[in-house]
Amino acid sequence: MDQRSEPADKDAAPGLCREFENYRIITDAAYERMEPCLLLNNAREVHLVSETFRRKVYAVRTASVTFFLKISPVLRKKDQLRFLLLPWRITTEWRNLTRLRSKNIAAPERVLFGYQGLFPNHGFFIVTRDVRGAAVDCLNPREVLKLPGFLAALHARGILHRDIHPGNILLDHNGSPVLLDAQEIYFLPWLPRRLKVANLGQLWWHLSTRPGCPVTLAEFLTSYNNGRKGPVSAAEVEKIAHDRWSTYYRSRSKRCCKNSSEFQIVKNGRDFRGFRRRDFLWGKADLQAALAHGTKIKDDRLIAYKNVCVKINPQRRFHQDRALASWKMSRAIAVRGIDVPLALAYFALPGTTYFLSVFHGDSRDLNDYLSALTQKEKKGALNRFADWLRTCHGLNIWQRDFKSTNVLVRDNQFMMVDLEGVRIRKNLPWGKKLINLAQLNASISHRLTVKDRLRFFHFYCGTTLPSRKMRRRAYEKIWKITKKKNTLPFNLDVEQLLLKRN
Repeated sequence: MDQRSEPADKDAAPGLCREFENYRIITDAAYERMEPCLLLNNAREVHLVSETFRRKVYAVRTASVTFFLKISPVLRKKDQLRFLLLPWRITTEWRNLTRLRSKNIAAPERVLFGYQGLFPNHGFFIVTRDVRGAAVDCLNPREVLKLPGFLAALHARGILHRDIHPGNILLDHNGSPVLLDAQEIYFLPWLPRRLKVANLGQLWWHLSTRPGCPVTLAEFLTSYNNGRKGPVSAAEVEKIAHDRWSTYYRSRSKRCCKNSSEFQIVKNGRDFRGFRRRDFLWGKADLQAALAHGTKIKDDRLIAYKNVCVKINPQRRFHQDRALASWKMSRAIAVRGIDVPLALAYFALPGTTYFLSVFHGDSRDLNDYLSALTQKEKKGALNRFADWLRTCHGLNIWQRDFKSTNVLVRDNQFMMVDLEGVRIRKNLPWGKKLINLAQLNASISHRLTVKDRLRFFHFYCGTTLPSRKMRRRAYEKIWKITKKKNTLPFNLDVEQLLLKRN
């Protein structure tokens, strides 16, 4: 449980007391006279620490002690069925806190536990005492290097934490680690090596993905392997971290087509269905109003209405649902850290599907943006764009139709649009990258000279093509592909541009 709080809800106590009237309460032996309402009524402050689709966490401050109240309402039918079939899972965290202390692992002190319903499958809560710890400073190497040593101590006692990351560990007043969120802890008589390596790789992945990680993998492993038989190698941890990236991207991407804390499934009879963000409240009537009163952006298939861009896709048999592809790909690209217009919803009506995203009326396409820059401004813009494109390709993102009109610029930030043509590959070969570079080269006007194009290519390559001979061959291939394309819609005559250079 994250024990860092921000004031948010000072009047929560009365509502919580009424809610707990329907709960069955279990009290720890050290707090046998404690009750939820007694605790809340004697509290000086009750603050909401965090809130998600699955749980709420409150900080309850009394005159001398602070407690943390975590409420987990079981709302989804599949979760209710799971807890009905496995009722012991409700009390997992309550039991694990005691077992951790019996194995000399620092953990919060348990106070109260309660569940709702004849069978414990409608919701539960747990109250723990504040350990008065501080979050791990992931920019402090001394604090970071305490984590692998603490994980080694857990593994030596046969303890596996499936959700191990710096946010689930606090440092007490002595600087010693304290383990939080005991829901995903398992106690095994013998911990196989592969589970230890997977757990260690998971922790390293969380640390290495944070900006400015202050320790190297070698230092991290030295802290874990200290005095251990069969030390874990760097190659093993790097493989786990790489697999973890793939799992992270895949799981976060798929959430846009499920009920989650951020997205929800929309169903309104057989003639209206889809997905949308939970904070986006459009329904069928709003979509029909947009279709009736929206403003055309490019053609009849792209309209803007109330800062929402609606892309219309007439469905045809044996053809891809482009609106659904855009919805999924928008999420997949966004979780990889590449800017795209925020996806709002995907709706389907008989014969037609719609992809809705935020409409940025103040944005410009890449060609217009670069053409309007002065020569002095152009160099910095090309450098930034080269970094952005290299990042996209480094994440194996390939836009099959990567022309300048499919890149928008807003506040000097680049955004990818027309997402139904985007593919994410396991490995993006150099030939595919050259095709993208040629497509961009063919869709930029004469305002970008040959010298500017060479400068952009030099920025893009970086250390990828270190020799001048290799860069020249690659650039010759780019121009060979460019000459085969129709460049006149972008105000580019290839022959005239090359003559100007000569």
